[in-house]
Amino acid sequence: MTDVKIELRGVHKSFGVNARRVPVLEGVDFHADEGEFVSVIGPSGSGKTTLLNTIAGLEQPGAGSVELDGVLVTQRLGLVAYMQQKDLLMPWRTVLDNAILGLEVQGVPRREARARALDLVDTFGLRGFEKEYPNTLSGGMRQRAAFLRTVLVGRDVLLLDEPFGALDALTRAQMQEWLMELWGSLGKTIVLVTHDVDEALLLSDRVYLLTSRPGRVKMVIDVELPRPRHHDMSTHEAFLTIKAHMVAALREESLLAGEEPWR
Repeated sequence: MTDVKIELRGVHKSFGVNARRVPVLEGVDFHADEGEFVSVIGPSGSGKTTLLNTIAGLEQPGAGSVELDGVLVTQRLGLVAYMQQKDLLMPWRTVLDNAILGLEVQGVPRREARARALDLVDTFGLRGFEKEYPNTLSGGMRQRAAFLRTVLVGRDVLLLDEPFGALDALTRAQMQEWLMELWGSLGKTIVLVTHDVDEALLLSDRVYLLTSRPGRVKMVIDVELPRPRHHDMSTHEAFLTIKAHMVAALREESLLAGEEPWR
């Protein structure tokens, strides 16, 4: 039997704006099993980041429940690792010292934290860059450093909020393939928010597609494409069939939200 790592049931969330309540999530059901890679996609403003914030404990649902490992948990801060849209590297700290920040916050001695990080620099493609500062790194290298910091926190669940969104197309493709290999070796449960349909299909076991605000689950897609995967698969008929289905649903939601049609 597969173990459910994360489960949201009937989650509602709204925010106060100019003395009124604006609903952002409405009755969202979501789950990710142990070791799964699950993506969340939807129009701008559909509540994707709010969903991650709720899982992480940065936000509490107005209604509904969040379970981790089958247990209802209201105080979730620190129980999962969270990599947000920007790499948030501190410019005055080297790559190595940025990577160990989470461990230092946990009270791990600096020498031990550095040793743990050095054990993983090859895995993250950072060998030779340990003493460099963020301003000397490419976008892809900065993301690798930020990802190392996220993994070193030592949590079973990794939340990723558009980690490659600011990268150029070639670097993004390279980072996607690197993440696929890394996920396979780490055995972590990953929840990824993305605007990129190809990225969601390439990486994921399952994709949740949210409606325009307030975000509801419009569609759940089981991505039954063989692994290991590679970018050449994006031209295969099976891939294109699923993609066309998703793009049509996203275009419909974007039009309802008054946005430009999804491309």
